[in-house]
Amino acid sequence: MTVTVEDIAARAGVSLSTVSRVLNDRGVVAQATADRVRAAMRELGYTRSTLLERTVHPLVAVCAPARPEHWQLDVLNRVDVALQRSGVLTATPSIGADLSEVEAVVAAGASLVLTPTFTPVDLPVPVVRFAEAARDSTREPYPGETIAARIDLAGGLTLAFDHLLAIGHRRIGLICNDSGVLADQLRARFLADHPMARFHDGLEDWIAPVPKSFAGGIDAALRLKDRTCTAVIVQSGLQLYGVFHGIRQRGLVVPRDLSAVSLGDSLTLRYTQPPATVLGFDTNGMAESLTAAARTVLDLPGDRLPAVPPTFRPSLIARRSTTAVQR
Repeated sequence: MTVTVEDIAARAGVSLSTVSRVLNDRGVVAQATADRVRAAMRELGYTRSTLLERTVHPLVAVCAPARPEHWQLDVLNRVDVALQRSGVLTATPSIGADLSEVEAVVAAGASLVLTPTFTPVDLPVPVVRFAEAARDSTREPYPGETIAARIDLAGGLTLAFDHLLAIGHRRIGLICNDSGVLADQLRARFLADHPMARFHDGLEDWIAPVPKSFAGGIDAALRLKDRTCTAVIVQSGLQLYGVFHGIRQRGLVVPRDLSAVSLGDSLTLRYTQPPATVLGFDTNGMAESLTAAARTVLDLPGDRLPAVPPTFRPSLIARRSTTAVQR
């Protein structure tokens, strides 16, 4: 007669889930309960097939920032699907200045934290993340971190500057978040690479750090417009929507009165009025890099992270939110 897990649960007086945890050696089971389950297995003559290898399912925390951009969610969704297809269990806590959600998942048994952010994260388990392509000694990874890919922000800003310069813009501003590693790096690259850096001492006045919000975009757009900027590069999609609204509030028009380029693409940005010019990311390639790094750290089968992580440069997708400067 075939012995089932239902028979074992009935003999031991426990639930099916408890029997499963004992059989797979996963989760917390009181020692006395586990002994009772194993005794029931012996009494009933239950054995597992020796032809089957024991399957181990590691738990990975796949973390989005507290206020993620569309491109970050796109990357994470692809990573989540790829890891689950490889037999990895995933949890999706938010990650930010407060690490409590991530720490709770780590306490529950997560063996890896994976995030598409640039912010160094110090945790008692390995961390996989992105970094800016231009190395900054003040932002060196913690010992437990693996850099899955480097993002060429300087190259992306150069593309935006070249595009705007070609259509006559010189007074180009930056709208960025008021905190965060990515915002800090964008500001540094903006000041270093701006086409007017050698001719204008007041470039800081053309930077508007504001909250990552619709209202922040409105405030920044009007502030930079008053400082005579004719074009802006915008970090967040939420801020870009605010830019469009703020310019309309003043009775002006994008791009006639202010051209705008956004960092990161999404379906909604293709259908704004007018459609937004963007610096688009290779989200598929970035997701593959994060997944490969996870396989490397966890020693899973499949493609591994190369010795030198790949570098991704944003690509300029010109739409109608940029046009020649009005003289």
